[in-house]
Amino acid sequence: MEEKHIPGGKQFIIVLVVAAILYLFCGTMMSLFGEYAFIGGIIALIIFVFFGFMVLTHYTARFTYSLKNGKLRINRMIGKRNKEFEFSCSDITRTMYGEKPINFAKPLHSMRISMVSRKNSLYIEYRNKEGKNETVIMEPTEKLRRRIDKERKKDR
Repeated sequence: MEEKHIPGGKQFIIVLVVAAILYLFCGTMMSLFGEYAFIGGIIALIIFVFFGFMVLTHYTARFTYSLKNGKLRINRMIGKRNKEFEFSCSDITRTMYGEKPINFAKPLHSMRISMVSRKNSLYIEYRNKEGKNETVIMEPTEKLRRRIDKERKKDR
């Protein structure tokens, strides 16, 4: 089973609205500094760099989630660069859906589409090849989420 998530018109509109709000906020902030407006300009630059990074890693990326032969592969493609995680469903130690867990293993690898909402996020803690626990965050459909749980229970 394979799912592909690509950006669409909704994400484009969200980015435009948020960029306009940030532009107004940064312009107001620069005018508050008066004589030292360059400080506000530096802060505005930092804000837009962070915003650009978030848009690049979430809304312009193509996400592919695939489950074949008990192996889960999560791929994020930005341009021609790939970031991929692949592990067996038997390596999954625990999962949590919908809310951010407090005590899952670090590092958290974000492979989800949305930037703010966590209601559709699936947190998967798994044991990597070195034997250490890591956590990956993804946004699968309900069908894929049930298949992951089914494969995980089958391997035990």
